[in-house]
Amino acid sequence: METKIKAQSKIKKSVNSYCSKERWKLRFPIITWLPRYQKDWIISDIIAGLTVGLTVLPQGLAYANIAKLPIQHGLYAAALGGFIYCILGMSRDISIGPTAIMSLLVSGYGVALADDPETNDPTYAILLAFFCGLIQFVMGVFHLGFVTNFISTVVISGFTSAAAITIGFGQLKNIFGVKMASESFFHDVKELVKVIPDIRKWDTILGICCILVLAVLRCCKQYSDRQTKHLQDTIMPTRKKVVLKIMWLFGTARNAVVVMITCVLAYFLQTDGVSPFVLTGNMTAGIPPIKLPDFSAPNIFQVLNSGIILIPLIGFLENVAIGKGFGRKGNYKIDSNQELIALGACNLGGSLLSAYPVTGSFSRSAINSQSGVRSPLAGLLTGSLVFISLVCLTPLFQYIPKSSLAAVIIYSVIFMVDYKIVPNLWRVRKLDLVTLFSTFFLSLLLGVEYGTLIGIGVDLLILLGPISRPGAKTHKVGSVTVIKLERGLNYPALNKVETILDEHVMFIDGANSVVFDFTHVADTDYSVVEALNNLLNDCKLLNVQIAFACVQHKVRMKLTRSKAPNIEKFMFETVEDAVKELTDEELIPEEEIGMEVDEASDLNPTQRCKIQEKMTVETEA
Repeated sequence: METKIKAQSKIKKSVNSYCSKERWKLRFPIITWLPRYQKDWIISDIIAGLTVGLTVLPQGLAYANIAKLPIQHGLYAAALGGFIYCILGMSRDISIGPTAIMSLLVSGYGVALADDPETNDPTYAILLAFFCGLIQFVMGVFHLGFVTNFISTVVISGFTSAAAITIGFGQLKNIFGVKMASESFFHDVKELVKVIPDIRKWDTILGICCILVLAVLRCCKQYSDRQTKHLQDTIMPTRKKVVLKIMWLFGTARNAVVVMITCVLAYFLQTDGVSPFVLTGNMTAGIPPIKLPDFSAPNIFQVLNSGIILIPLIGFLENVAIGKGFGRKGNYKIDSNQELIALGACNLGGSLLSAYPVTGSFSRSAINSQSGVRSPLAGLLTGSLVFISLVCLTPLFQYIPKSSLAAVIIYSVIFMVDYKIVPNLWRVRKLDLVTLFSTFFLSLLLGVEYGTLIGIGVDLLILLGPISRPGAKTHKVGSVTVIKLERGLNYPALNKVETILDEHVMFIDGANSVVFDFTHVADTDYSVVEALNNLLNDCKLLNVQIAFACVQHKVRMKLTRSKAPNIEKFMFETVEDAVKELTDEELIPEEEIGMEVDEASDLNPTQRCKIQEKMTVETEA
């Protein structure tokens, strides 16, 4: 009764805390930072917002191609996130919108249009955004952000590298100006070989030139950063400052610069009656109407499949990793669960505006930070620029060559391949290479969605391996065998513990007393409690005395609540007390009697038969 009252009191206290005014203030971070907003921050936020806006416009158009959607949906995905995150998000640096990884994942969960096999029906991408947002929002409300802790850095590295290669290779068709269905990496290789005779000369030249220009502009930005950092404590001439700032601006907005130049070039060629490039073509102009996703679409859950679970987790993982990284750099903290709520709201809101799933972008967040952003207000300016572009610039977007967008994508994903992790894993823990290569190669072979799921499974198996084979040491204290478990005790370890007991007690002549040292067993489960009850009965049949020492409070409570009669008399505070009770002898120095139990082999059939015979004889007697 007392336990029930305590539980009710604890629940009531938790509910009151969750519904308190202070807690709800945390749910809307804008209430915290807006009153502290300073007037001189506005210039920094405007510069950052517009700079990121110039980056997200070409990226949105390009990433829609990766997602196999009409290109306007890339801008839809970039439009609303900044407004919602400004209210609910905690990081001033994060830029919410479409990313290469999310776009690739979305492309795997759709149905091709009847009149264009290379483009998926946007209906399912919009539905996916809605379900992703719903799952993320609910996870945030119920504080389930810890779930992503089970997706390791190794899995993310393998998945990201495979995704980068898949994305880059899938865009070669646009560089070469050919048509082909893009699926997994090996499928794309096979299809690309078939269309080599159809490669268009001018698209290929333009694509290669765009990549070279992007590389040069990136070098300009890096040079500007180095010079500014090196000379920040010295007085620079105004002319040099201006030149470095222009280099930085063009380098930062290099994607927009390349796309605008090629768009203007294609426009003038088109007006002169020359069409050397494959263009993006007509796109729907204006802001899309606000409406619910089409829940009447056929086979929704069959089409979306595992994407409903995988994409929300990957999206959140990307977002929180970026937020924490820039938070450490900017000396502020973010709450993972609040980020889930913010990201979920962005996807829910985006689904009403025909967007596909979004998350934080590392490249745009880095630009935000380098531009001197001071608050999430910059996201409002980025979103406003996207809306203005939808209203005013969509007629011009039809002249953008596909090869220039492909060049933007390829040059962006080149730097996502994490090859440096391989030698690091070789030095630190070679077993993690199994996870890395499983995720990487299966993602290339089967697609990133299935490769990532399998990689997570392999990683969890490696994680659970030590749990199922707990290390242990055995030693003699007089005639008593003491078994000290070096890790916790959960149900996967039961078979190993039985093996330890059989090898060091059951088959040893004259060994009729055993003490389990539970010093390192902080918690256990029902299966273990039942197994220990059965162990007590088996030991009684075999005339083997058993005791448990150093049992922690939580484990003791679970054992005493079990069906085992008088189990408390088998539990002792220390190993010394247990040994004295079993032998009435003083404690003598430990004598190591065997190998590390973790290295011992399982019982052979002869040993199994022997213990069965012994138990049968004792039962008949």
